[in-house]
Amino acid sequence: MRKGLLRELAGGKPLWVRAVDGVDLDIRRGEVFCLVGESGCGKTSTGKAILKLVEATDGDILLEMPEGEARAYEDVRQRPDDPEARKTLDGLRRKYSVTWKESLPWTVEQALKSAGAFLAAVFLAIVAPSLLLAAVVEPFGDPWSTIGLCVSIGLILGLIGSLPPTRLSRRTRVILTLLALGSIIVAPISALSLHRALVGDVSRFDVGAALATPWTQELAAMLVGFAFGAIAAGGSSSLLLDWRSRSEGMAGIHMRSIRRRLQLIFQDPYESLNPKQSVYEIVSEPLAVNRISTNPGETSALVREALTDVGLRPPEEFLFRFPHELSGGQRQRVSIAAALVLQPDFIVADEPVSMLDVSIRTEILQVMMELRTRRGITYLFITHDLSLAWVLADRIAVMYLGKIVEMGTTEQVIGHPMHPYTKALISVVPSPDPRHKVERIILKGERPDPSDIPPGCRFHPRCPFAFERCGWTAEEVADQLRSLKAGGMLATASGVDLSDAGNVRLSMGGGGPDALVRELNALVSERRETLLPLKGIAAVHATNGFVELSLHASSEPPLLEIEPGNSVACHLVSPPATVSESLTA
Repeated sequence: MRKGLLRELAGGKPLWVRAVDGVDLDIRRGEVFCLVGESGCGKTSTGKAILKLVEATDGDILLEMPEGEARAYEDVRQRPDDPEARKTLDGLRRKYSVTWKESLPWTVEQALKSAGAFLAAVFLAIVAPSLLLAAVVEPFGDPWSTIGLCVSIGLILGLIGSLPPTRLSRRTRVILTLLALGSIIVAPISALSLHRALVGDVSRFDVGAALATPWTQELAAMLVGFAFGAIAAGGSSSLLLDWRSRSEGMAGIHMRSIRRRLQLIFQDPYESLNPKQSVYEIVSEPLAVNRISTNPGETSALVREALTDVGLRPPEEFLFRFPHELSGGQRQRVSIAAALVLQPDFIVADEPVSMLDVSIRTEILQVMMELRTRRGITYLFITHDLSLAWVLADRIAVMYLGKIVEMGTTEQVIGHPMHPYTKALISVVPSPDPRHKVERIILKGERPDPSDIPPGCRFHPRCPFAFERCGWTAEEVADQLRSLKAGGMLATASGVDLSDAGNVRLSMGGGGPDALVRELNALVSERRETLLPLKGIAAVHATNGFVELSLHASSEPPLLEIEPGNSVACHLVSPPATVSESLTA
């Protein structure tokens, strides 16, 4: 978050908006996994992060990981301080993660071996080209010999310095490029001394004059060689390191190599379609970018098939239209066709039918489910519509403010919801049976700002079932008490503030401390079920002319597996020991 010029100059910790925070989910091949929640909870950001359209600050995106190795991954991830676990984790991430970057620490042996290999490469890169040049012509006598010497130094250094025993590292090519620049600067000493030895010149050798020779005689050639030598070192080392990475299984998964298998259907077809491109260009562009089809006839056939699949029939009528000539539903179908034309394995469908009429919506959903059966496509289906999730999903995850609060099979989540937020979402879904009466749970207030996430349970400011452990803050309790005082209560208090220790402090009016303590205790006892922030008050005591309120300790509920395949993040459904402890408190 930008803090403004003055706050940036003053420094301080950076402020972040946590759009998606600690989300763990697995999507199995061939299933429809629905992600539901209200606007702004992080559903679209999660889908884009999975496809690396936005870069996540941390975490892993694991592709096609077998169940046994997935269990091993979860096990070693719980032991970050164990060296063997870190090594196993890095091996699994290298094999299955599209976000893997080498993170194993360097050992002393590896550092010494790499340093020795670099020094040997520098020596050979300087001596070998210098000896060859000195044996053929007078060094730096013409531009081509000068450029050739510089490029040879860079090429030899890049190749030899990238061979074992050097360790594979992203910094190797940078180190070799810098070493090449330094080697080119000192190479005149070697070239001129070798030339003098070959011609029998025994006069005194001037090192300073040797270093200055190429810069005084062949300045332009030396500058060109300086640039091309660095390019030769960096380029040759990059090619060799990439080859080593692939041959030694250290390259990980490159996103570009699997991009055609992972596609996204955007939510807003008005923003996602290029207004300067025709429908044919929009749908055929993925084929050209991924080099699926270079034959115009084949490309045209694939585009027509995709348009037919999404209901734009006959396709010839739409091929050369532009987005402004289409309705909202037609735009959405073009967006779906652009994703389906590559025949992907996995699709993030971000509200794919939100712009369609009910009749067309059913047709498009039938097409998507048919493609799932025919091609084995896996869907991450993002939607607000729980009734749609009930029909389509194999499993459902409910998100709130960047976190998953409940996850399980469709029957478990829709039929037997456990989290209060899930219950509230389900209660407001319209029922087609007018005789079926449902008690609606209307959530009060607005979703909190992601840049200022509440402590404890993120849902507690709006939860009708929140209790002590859910995370009432001193500010929330103080605001509630100020509202009560403004309504004529707390007559024995003159003001409500926050103490230096972070507790709520009430200054006394005319009744004395005992009267204020009695009034507060009675108020908490009578009104805590209707005014939920009062549940956060643990004790009331008078001190130094004030009455201070201490608060209950709070914690953020973890996502725990309550039943096989069903996980919930809520203190209300925590394990029995924790529940009894909470009720006692």
